[in-house]
Amino acid sequence: MKRMWADRAKEEAVSPVIATILLVAITVVLAAILYFMALGM
Repeated sequence: MKRMWADRAKEEAVSPVIATILLVAITVVLAAILYFMALGM
């Protein structure tokens, strides 16, 4: 049981960082797509 809780604590510590990185990546990709669509069309 202790091992599971330790693993879960690690995941909870890392997941906000991963979520932030994913949000930034999605924002950058969407901005790039819109930028190229606006320039290209």
